[in-house]
Amino acid sequence: MASPQAAATSSASAASAMPAASGGEVALGEIYHHPRAAHVILAATRQRGNPILNYVKSTMVEFMDGLAPDYLVGPTIAVYFLSLKFHRTRPDYLSQRIKSLGSGYRARILLCVVDLEHPEEQLAAVTLQAFHAEISLLLAWSHWEAASYLETFHRHQNKSSEVLQAKLSRGDDRARLAETITAIKGINKGDAATFIDRFGSFEALANASEEELHNCPRIGAKKVRQLQHVFHTPFFS
Repeated sequence: MASPQAAATSSASAASAMPAASGGEVALGEIYHHPRAAHVILAATRQRGNPILNYVKSTMVEFMDGLAPDYLVGPTIAVYFLSLKFHRTRPDYLSQRIKSLGSGYRARILLCVVDLEHPEEQLAAVTLQAFHAEISLLLAWSHWEAASYLETFHRHQNKSSEVLQAKLSRGDDRARLAETITAIKGINKGDAATFIDRFGSFEALANASEEELHNCPRIGAKKVRQLQHVFHTPFFS
């Protein structure tokens, strides 16, 4: 887990230029590439003692001085590690680390361990920062799970991001739309079929008035309120 000492080290490194494979600076728009990360997970020296590394078994981990991200799980795939408990005590840490990373990577991932009993407030803040920084946020609920993500990223480093995404129905727009609608809490497959028959598209459903939703058969007031909440509450403020 990142410590205050690690945070101080990483803050200091933020002032230095991100090293290129040749040892020079990375030009604007250039993709940083470290070939050694194709064979091992490269970890910044500030990550020594992070308990997630005790669970990395399928590949070697090598520590490296001067590494901008916390981990390289592929030559161009950067991972930042964050504990929500640590973020609660040092809310400025994440923004400093994001600035130090820059954009010179094919993929940038924020691996966040949810280690608070009531994580909602801290998780909302982290999600917002990741969204605005255009960094992919991945949540883990244990050190073992966080380590397994590092191993998975390294194992599939040459594949597209689709390998880590849920499998969706192919060639059936209705089925895909139903999957999307039933992701809303309290909405079942029968409800989804009703909405698809009535509105035809997700856009039309999202723009439907409260009265139009009430007019759908077998859709009660509770489900209407839930839909209105989902469709009309901003994701981010």
